[in-house]
This record gives sequence, structure tokens and C-alpha cells, in this order.
Amino acid sequence: MIIENTYRVAVDESTDFLQGWKDPRLPHMEFMFDQESIEECEYIGGVHYATYKTWEVTEARQAIYVEPDGTMVTIDIPIGEYGLRVN
Repeated sequence: MIIENTYRVAVDESTDFLQGWKDPRLPHMEFMFDQESIEECEYIGGVHYATYKTWEVTEARQAIYVEPDGTMVTIDIPIGEYGLRVN
């Protein structure tokens, strides 16, 4: 089972909302903010906040994806949380 967890982080005018990030343990996925601009963010006490979702895998599983060159790759996904933003 996969559960989505939501996190809220402070952002500013220099944040690139269209630039996602990868979790090296899930190389086939890109994680992104839920908002596309600072105008869509929550504004509290002079600070803008964006949200994003992670994956919490509660049962180990496998995933198959295709690389740009057409190679099929199978990865094992152990129990854990994936997509945490590091910054």
C-alpha cells in the first residue's frame, strides 16, 4: 500500500516551482510542489508556504520503468518514505 504524506515548507520569490526533485531510491519518479507559483502559496506571518506530497510505502514492492533509451528496469522498493525534499 502507498500512502501520500503532505509537507509544508517555506518558499520565496527565487523558488523554481517547476523544478522537481528526485529521490535516488525511486529514480523513475519526480516529486514537485503542489503549487506552480508563489501566488498560489499560503502566506502566514510574512512567509510563503508551499506543500508537497511524499510516498510512504507500507509493503515492499517492485516497479518496472523504461529508460529513455528503451531499456526496461526493475527496482525493488522497500518499506519507507520517498520524496522528502532536502534543502
